[in-house]
Amino acid sequence: MSAESDYTILVVDDDRSSHIIVKNLIGKKYTLVHAQEPQQAINILSEKKIDLILSDIHMPGMTGLEFLEAIKKDSDKVNIPILLMTSLPTLEKEQKAMDLGAKDFIQKNLFHEKPQEVAERIEMKLVSNFVVPDLSKKLAANKKTLVEDMMVRMETMDFLNVSQEFCRQLAKLFELEHLSFWKLSKDKPHLLVTVGSQVPENYNPEDLYTELVFRRMIKNRKPYFTNNIYNTKQGVFIEGSRKEGLPAEIGVPMFAITESDLINNHMKIPEKASIFGYILMKRSKVFSTKEYAVLSNLIIRCSTMIWRLYKQM
Repeated sequence: MSAESDYTILVVDDDRSSHIIVKNLIGKKYTLVHAQEPQQAINILSEKKIDLILSDIHMPGMTGLEFLEAIKKDSDKVNIPILLMTSLPTLEKEQKAMDLGAKDFIQKNLFHEKPQEVAERIEMKLVSNFVVPDLSKKLAANKKTLVEDMMVRMETMDFLNVSQEFCRQLAKLFELEHLSFWKLSKDKPHLLVTVGSQVPENYNPEDLYTELVFRRMIKNRKPYFTNNIYNTKQGVFIEGSRKEGLPAEIGVPMFAITESDLINNHMKIPEKASIFGYILMKRSKVFSTKEYAVLSNLIIRCSTMIWRLYKQM
């Protein structure tokens, strides 16, 4: 049977049984390419487009850590997300792997004990990996930090806690002076999280649906940004923002889809997906086009994880 998605995962392990286990778990959804040792994997990487690497950490010859270190020095491969499999985890090796860019570890026993958790972690890695060309070191580091923190929180927190921490981290990393997360419904929007300056006292949640820029976003199903809401009038609670001195604004819709939905639709939002949330960001400093690209992509992709947690409530 052919894979459901068009993503290719490279599995690297000297233990043949691991390849069989991985194939049984995700072989119907992804195209799998197998390597028995790191050098074979390096050869494959030079010939094929790989979307994620699933590698054992303990192998004879070149170890998983040495393999990781080698490919992270290659500018063409540095952005490939990596999950390390291990049956003998150690804090020292985990820390070194994280320093080298490995985003997560999967203990091999989880493939038997919690296969759904393994599948979800693979999906999170694929969804959260996107490239914005020519990012500054600061922007690239902020993107990496937010994604890594999100991965950790998804393992232990519920919908509301993940939403709160996600918003706080966004505001901190991107120097936002106002951030609000609204859960949308047909009857009434609900303000779930506010970071920084507050929504004006006389602003009722229902007023959000009267805002022109918000209504246009809902119709177009796309994020927006402007660096002068005073003159363009393309912003939310403009007068309150004027008083606070916050002319720069980004608004991003959040869609009611999971990571799996996004992967199955080739990382594009399905046309029939409804909008369940809206994140509004404001600050006094102007937004660059690169910042807008990173923020809008981060929010739309991470919202798939937030929606999955919401469904589990």
